[in-house]
Amino acid sequence: MIVRILSSSASFSGVTYNMTKVDRDKGELMTVANFGALQGLQNLRPEDYKNYLKSISANNKAVKKPQFHVAISAEGKSYDKHALTEIAIQWLEKMGYGEQPYLLIYHKDTGNNHIHAVSTRIDKQGKKINSGFENIRAVHNLNVVLGIDEKHNAALDIAKALTYNFSTKAQFFMILENQGYLLREQDGMIQLIKFGKQQGEFERSKIEERLKNSVYHPGRKAQIKAQFHKYAALHDTGLMPAFITSPGSYKQKTGAYTSEFAEYLKNKLGLALIFHAKDGKLPYGYSVIDHSGKAVYKGGEIMPLVELLNTKAQRGDFDNDINQPDIPENRRDLDSETTAYYKAILEAAINNYPDLIQGLHHLGLNLNERGGHLFLEDQASQTFIQVDELLDEPALNELYRQYYQSEEITEEISRQYIAIPAPYIAPDIDDEATHGRKRRRKKT
Repeated sequence: MIVRILSSSASFSGVTYNMTKVDRDKGELMTVANFGALQGLQNLRPEDYKNYLKSISANNKAVKKPQFHVAISAEGKSYDKHALTEIAIQWLEKMGYGEQPYLLIYHKDTGNNHIHAVSTRIDKQGKKINSGFENIRAVHNLNVVLGIDEKHNAALDIAKALTYNFSTKAQFFMILENQGYLLREQDGMIQLIKFGKQQGEFERSKIEERLKNSVYHPGRKAQIKAQFHKYAALHDTGLMPAFITSPGSYKQKTGAYTSEFAEYLKNKLGLALIFHAKDGKLPYGYSVIDHSGKAVYKGGEIMPLVELLNTKAQRGDFDNDINQPDIPENRRDLDSETTAYYKAILEAAINNYPDLIQGLHHLGLNLNERGGHLFLEDQASQTFIQVDELLDEPALNELYRQYYQSEEITEEISRQYIAIPAPYIAPDIDDEATHGRKRRRKKT
């Protein structure tokens, strides 16, 4: 189960979004809490809830965007609407929102059951609800509600990792890092950090002792190599940037790499491919964590990286992925002036519009993903250019942030689109008839 703190708002747009789901029978209003006398009325509109939240928020003018909007998502259908509602109520209490007015809306139109909560960050005395370390506390408090003991789990993860076979300390570290831990070595102890806190520690000597006793299965590397050959013919081995989901926010580049092939091996076969790269350059090597066989291997012992990445050339028709755009054969080469033009309008789409997709749409452009890279497409001029060639690193990071932000919880959120109506310009009055005499009198 995951928790996502969504974007703040001055207009409480989260109420509109969620109540629209209810109107379309894609959601269900589960709880209305702490709205005072408003709860005794019938046939309330979204505007009624929004106005109440705004009136409470008006007690603190310093907070410009007081909306508190969160989604708690289960894996598949593992929790029903009633269980999610109870979890959300307990979670809000621990986050300091138990006495705040809030709505709980269950969404039922995606593969993962989830529930949204909308409230205000300002209490009735005008004080702002504590938001310090909010993302970390969100995850921790959800674990508490679910009865997950983080320190106990860390102890189990350490014990399990020490049952693997590995040939270096770095390989052992990879086992735990692959589970989201940050490892720190100090005074002969290895400390495990997760959710912003130290969750456990153990003596470094345990790693050294395990190194002496590691024994690899003699035929396992050959089995893994055979699996590489089999599934590389079905899944693209081309590298693409790996992302992590920032708690309550959006997907962010990690500087690491993955591939369709690597994701399949991890999810279906328990084989995690860790690509090693420095300073944003392409990987120079990789390692394999074999969770099924409880061992860590140097990737080159199984298949050289160059051979692995080039295996996709043998895929034949599989390389014509219908989800990937074809680069127009008649596209024209770009000179420096044209490149500068597309750089400028792409930066405008990033910085000058409510969101990237809306900006691109307004400018008549599209972004397409191919082989792990994003391409800017202008169909009108048959222009197709990789965005890495247009933007410097800060702008490129912002582009990726906005592009992947829409996937912050499920596809239904990514399809949110708030139409912005064209400005209404009232017809002008008869300027000459009304003001003509005055202008002639003033000789203007």
